Amino acid sequence: MNYEEALAFVHGRPRLRKAPTLKRMQQFLTELGNPQTKIQAVHVAGTNGKGSTIAFLTSLLGQEGRQVGTFTSPFITRFNERIAVNGQPISDEAVVHLVTQVRPVVEKMDQTELGGPLEFEIVTAMMFLYFAQHPVDVVLVEVGIGGLYDSTNVFTPLVSVITNVGWDHMALLGNTLPEIAQQKAGIIKPHVPVVTGVQASEALTVIKRVANEQHAPLMVLDDDFKLTGDPADFESNDCHVSNIKSGLLGVYQLKNLAVAIQAAVVLSRQRGWKLSADQIRRASLQARWPGRMEIMQQEPLVVLDGAHNLPGVQALKQSLQTYWQDRTIHILAAILDDKLFQPMIDELLTIPNAQLTLTNFQNPLHRQVVQPGELVANEARQINYEANWRTALRQLIKQANPRDVVIITGSLYFVSEVRPLFKK
Repeated sequence: MNYEEALAFVHGRPRLRKAPTLKRMQQFLTELGNPQTKIQAVHVAGTNGKGSTIAFLTSLLGQEGRQVGTFTSPFITRFNERIAVNGQPISDEAVVHLVTQVRPVVEKMDQTELGGPLEFEIVTAMMFLYFAQHPVDVVLVEVGIGGLYDSTNVFTPLVSVITNVGWDHMALLGNTLPEIAQQKAGIIKPHVPVVTGVQASEALTVIKRVANEQHAPLMVLDDDFKLTGDPADFESNDCHVSNIKSGLLGVYQLKNLAVAIQAAVVLSRQRGWKLSADQIRRASLQARWPGRMEIMQQEPLVVLDGAHNLPGVQALKQSLQTYWQDRTIHILAAILDDKLFQPMIDELLTIPNAQLTLTNFQNPLHRQVVQPGELVANEARQINYEANWRTALRQLIKQANPRDVVIITGSLYFVSEVRPLFKK
């Protein structure tokens, strides 16, 4: 089996089945020798900010020469990015070796009543196998969707992190914030510390209740720890660090950074690791996460931001109004129409110094992208549309003045398709 054949096998698997369950994943891992029991890991859930929080944590925990594994999704450039060590994706050979190990088990389970594993279950199992066979000091495991029934929710972490709770994946997670929060809180385990950036009161009430039921110590942003100012000061009950600067652009990133610092402090004390004030300052500034408020060129300024749901667009709007309220902003967006696209577009249209252009792209999931005909008439009249995103981007950059800002946003799959143009 070569690399292309290995990827074809993984991507050729079903993505969803009707009834949410962990039974299939648990059986899959049992057949593989339960590699999830052989790792030391942090579990990270949330509607937005999971990837950025993991980027900060990778930098923070990577001090003193420690090895930090990560499991994230989706990938921006190549599949291998999903499993990485200190930011370096695993090799093509490692991917082939992992698929070679899981494939016979998948085919065996295809013949059972439970059915064979789904695509994300296979990738998750590959991650557990890799880090069981190539031990690192800690693995940062990002939840795919939700938490309670997510295929990553099959191990006991050292620390559980819930970044925030917002409106996304309602068809799977529920139609109210408490329902969505209940799914995110599914990663909370008995007596395992929980760090959260959740601030919506009705969602936080659920997180607090579940943590209490599980006797899990809970630390809440702005109650038990906070990061304020610019440069920022971090304060918690037993840690104070001043003059912190974020390496990631975006007003919302300070919340993700605060959660990451608190989680890193808790984990470092558990493990007996050193994490000094200077290390926190250096790691915070050095953190990188592609496709999230990522500057790709100057004059005009071109920024990629995968604001793929309503909370993401709201955070993007806040950053645009903070950083560039005195500049003309050209927004190029490709939004999947299974999202809350109408309120997402409403938010973008309320930015007074911005002009919105919608476009299309060849997304790998074959999901539909929002078209102007799906919008109410008065909004459709305020929006430009160009089906070919390359043509649209070329036109926007050509017409922009040197001080203007071009924002490329919407689906992370769209951002990943655009990004290689600027990375050549």
